[in-house]
Amino acid sequence: MSNRRRQSGFTLIELMIVISLLGMLTALGVVSLGNVMDSNFRATASRLAATIRFTYDLAARKSETFRVVMDLDEKAYWVESAGNHALLDRGKGKVSGGKSTDDDVRESRFVTRSFIESGDMWKPKARPSYTASTGPFTQKVTLPEEIVFQGVWVAHQADRVTSGKAYLYCFPTGLTERAVIHLTNGDKDVYTVWVEPLTGKVAVYPYFVEVPED
Repeated sequence: MSNRRRQSGFTLIELMIVISLLGMLTALGVVSLGNVMDSNFRATASRLAATIRFTYDLAARKSETFRVVMDLDEKAYWVESAGNHALLDRGKGKVSGGKSTDDDVRESRFVTRSFIESGDMWKPKARPSYTASTGPFTQKVTLPEEIVFQGVWVAHQADRVTSGKAYLYCFPTGLTERAVIHLTNGDKDVYTVWVEPLTGKVAVYPYFVEVPED
């Protein structure tokens, strides 16, 4: 009788072992999925950092002003070119309700000898018109579904932008702007992309870094 009962089902100890094994397998699956998601998050931040560094080098190589456009609403970024030299005027761009209100209206032309001799220097300033760059590393990139821009601060902005578009400029003089870009996966995890203005060095940190004080 006892033998038949033992063969017909699991003992309490056997059930506990099975449940423990199932729990371990489930935990391993969750950890594995978490590792994949974190790897994707890190790769997304690193790709943005690489695009910024590439744009910095491209501006110097092409002797043109480029900018990285980050569309926080569309969760995308891309690179645009002014087709010539352009600089930012002094002063901070206005940010209202987390959105930049003047975009690139504070730009001016870079003064060169040919620019002075042509007489264009004395004409009313017009905003440079930017066009999307067609290079293999400058085209539009859409963030993965679970990742969004939490906020973007660039030195020419008065405050951090959390909606609309933000612009990071790279100049042919070998300069860019200090910038702090925060990406989040909506799970309270944050990656920070930090841009240095003089060297164009771009660092990626797997945590939130505060915007520097002026």
